[in-house]
Amino acid sequence: MANKRVTLVQVAKDAGVSPSTVSHFLNGNFQKMSLGTKDKISLSISKLGYQVNPVAKSLITGRMHTIGLVLSDSTYDGYLEDLYFLHFAQVIKQRLKVLGYKIILLDFEEIFTNVQMVDGIIVKATIETEKFMPKLMDLNLPVITVGRHNLSYGAHVLRVNDYQSGQIGVNHLLSRGYNNLVMLTYPHGQVPGFDDRLNGASDILQQNGKLTTVITGDMTENFGYDTVVHLARTNQLPQALFCLSDICAIGALKACKDLGLSVPEDLAVLGVDDMPTVSELLSLSTIRHPINELAEAASKLMIKSVETKGQHIGPVEEVFPTELMVRRTS
Repeated sequence: MANKRVTLVQVAKDAGVSPSTVSHFLNGNFQKMSLGTKDKISLSISKLGYQVNPVAKSLITGRMHTIGLVLSDSTYDGYLEDLYFLHFAQVIKQRLKVLGYKIILLDFEEIFTNVQMVDGIIVKATIETEKFMPKLMDLNLPVITVGRHNLSYGAHVLRVNDYQSGQIGVNHLLSRGYNNLVMLTYPHGQVPGFDDRLNGASDILQQNGKLTTVITGDMTENFGYDTVVHLARTNQLPQALFCLSDICAIGALKACKDLGLSVPEDLAVLGVDDMPTVSELLSLSTIRHPINELAEAASKLMIKSVETKGQHIGPVEEVFPTELMVRRTS
């Protein structure tokens, strides 16, 4: 026998509130609702497995209850290889589901041909996505960028303190006695957040009377691997490699294994991101970026932007701190 569908009334009874209060919560009208009440309703929805009927809700609200998530444009080869942002997508999907919204993964061509399908858009900030931003803002939909573009375009911005990441990383490596450092990053201007990381790292090196040595590339696993192989074969291996992303650092670690290099004795490796599960399993020292907190903030800001009736919400920028995670590789 099929399970009976959980009703709004059952949710209200379990949470100890009125059905109208639950209805207000589901429709985003909770500005005057206490935090305790919102938490009780959210807990009851999750516990009972209540599912919002999106068709019925769209008829009432005039919204599709769907948010478009754009990681990059359709020409990006690593579109589905960015584990960090795929985790972001998973977390935000869970957060929005409770409120009756869903996430669809789109590239820019799909956004402009299917704009009627979404109520808002979340974009990963890269040089590829920036060229579409003026056109995207003309759609008159709420837009949140994860990370910053070179210009704001009037979108909401949620980002980590990338400059701080670079500072923390170099300070850590210098404190361990690694004075000969090489940093791996994107070419300048390709990803603004990576430029901020490099600037933070370079400033600390300069303060300590040291030069900044940088190798640029596409920051893939293969780039990290090939860089270590080249440095080892040309007798240019530094004491430490500061990879400004974990994916690149993973490639560097694989090269060390294949070359028989001891980590961190022959080469220390430090990443940035702290990709969930993967970085910890590899015991990679890294700078943790709070991906769960970013997803939580993005979901709340998007719902507020979509469901605020007749009121324009000015651009919001929120910056999240980073944290050093010292593990085996440094």
